[in-house]
Amino acid sequence: MKKAIFTLATPLLLAATAANAASIIKTDNSSLDIFGRAKFTATNNSESGSSSSFSPRFGVKGQIEDGNGTSAFFRTGWDMQSATDKKGSNLKKGGDNIKARYQFVGLGFEGIGKFTFGQNDTPFYTLVTSATDIFQYNGLEASAGTYGYNWAPNEALYSNTFGRLTVQASYQFKTQEGGNSDNGDILDVFDAGLTSANFKTQNNAYSAAASYALTDALNLRAGYAFQTFTNNATKSNYGLAADYTVGNLYFAGVYTHNKEDDGQNKASRNGYEVAASYNMDKYTFRTGYAYGTQDSDVANNDISYAKALKLGVDYHIFSNVTAMTQITHKTDGSNSYYGGLKYTF
Repeated sequence: MKKAIFTLATPLLLAATAANAASIIKTDNSSLDIFGRAKFTATNNSESGSSSSFSPRFGVKGQIEDGNGTSAFFRTGWDMQSATDKKGSNLKKGGDNIKARYQFVGLGFEGIGKFTFGQNDTPFYTLVTSATDIFQYNGLEASAGTYGYNWAPNEALYSNTFGRLTVQASYQFKTQEGGNSDNGDILDVFDAGLTSANFKTQNNAYSAAASYALTDALNLRAGYAFQTFTNNATKSNYGLAADYTVGNLYFAGVYTHNKEDDGQNKASRNGYEVAASYNMDKYTFRTGYAYGTQDSDVANNDISYAKALKLGVDYHIFSNVTAMTQITHKTDGSNSYYGGLKYTF
């Protein structure tokens, strides 16, 4: 899970980090905060057995304003992993057990918008697919492989809000292996028989997305992204989403469509996801379902690449301490059981 959300954030606000961030510096026109978490998880999978992991996270963010609507800001953060958890992770090999998360700097101008540069979420994720990314474990099974499934390095991002309309647009510069070669962010051809080597280096990518608050409770969302790779390979990403909040109930649905072309053959995927959460006293209940189908010119025609049902319950011991349980059932018969404890600051 990238981030558990109940109400989706508006575009790229620096406050999108943990609400319990601790202030180091706080003046009338500047701030410097640290934030992070410590999370322990025990897992039992019907196919691979039992395991556990400990994943601390740490970050720093800052902002300065001139009082006339101009601001500058930055954010940096890392995921860390214990040595026993490193095997099989998506961290770089060679002894490095730290993975960079958000790494960006930017400028904001009142009435004009915000310009951000570095490693960040994409418009496609922030304003579309994040609508169903509310789970403590797993998530986005059907929209996996869409642009922005993981953070985008080397990205220039523009964000602004016009009344009820929020817009974002981005350009991503040349990126080898998607910036995260061990799990192949841009290599998600899903065994479609395409030439995977043609997708290892992304020459550039364009993305744009919008969210419109039709009412105070209902948001409509849409996004598009186009990626170019070596040897004339391309990937198009389309997405539609809606989310509805009433009282303590949140409900969202996302549809994504991908087209991949390795320069000779093509593959396409359709992903459908729904998710809901409900807050009751110190409890948060979550449920969701993901289903995806794929069609390819050369392999695995008309197959289902994702079928997953998720049920989760959180108990908020304190405002920043949460006990978590979740069950993920895949329709192939496998089940995963999760239990964890998370402390955030």
